[in-house]
Amino acid sequence: MKIKTVFLDRDGIINEPVMRSSIVSSPRALSEFKLAHDFPELYERISGLNLFVVSNQPDVARGLLTQSVLSQINAFLSERFCFREIIYCVHDDEHNCSCRKPKPGMIQTLLRKHDLAADEAVIIGDSYKDILAGQGAGVRTIYCRRSYNSTISCEPDYLVNGLAEIAILPMFTGQS
Repeated sequence: MKIKTVFLDRDGIINEPVMRSSIVSSPRALSEFKLAHDFPELYERISGLNLFVVSNQPDVARGLLTQSVLSQINAFLSERFCFREIIYCVHDDEHNCSCRKPKPGMIQTLLRKHDLAADEAVIIGDSYKDILAGQGAGVRTIYCRRSYNSTISCEPDYLVNGLAEIAILPMFTGQS
């Protein structure tokens, strides 16, 4: 079945992660938010689909990222791209919420809210948490390898070495 809905992780897919002492991290200021070099091309190829952003942002709960900066980043994204909705989990692990990936809550919420079919959806992520969330929600999964995540600890439906490989996958060309 051809894909109609794409859930995109933010950090590592839409934008470059920020390295802090060799730890992959999220931008904590708009000035740190840099689009991933290969995202605009992917966006151009899939822009006719239902596009959503689903992102863990625990730095809010940790007091390292303000809601104001998160809103500025949303505004930046909304000015440049047409996403149906951008949602975040701002909790940390100890909150044990249903929305924090690897739990599927954010995806399930969007599927219900927008009356979307899970079998026509995919999540694109750069972390095992994205893949497990997608599997838990019953959507297909694409793991994008980056320089910081070459070792994977999950079994995605598709493994790609960059976003350019995604648009030519059978699920996007109608050949799946």
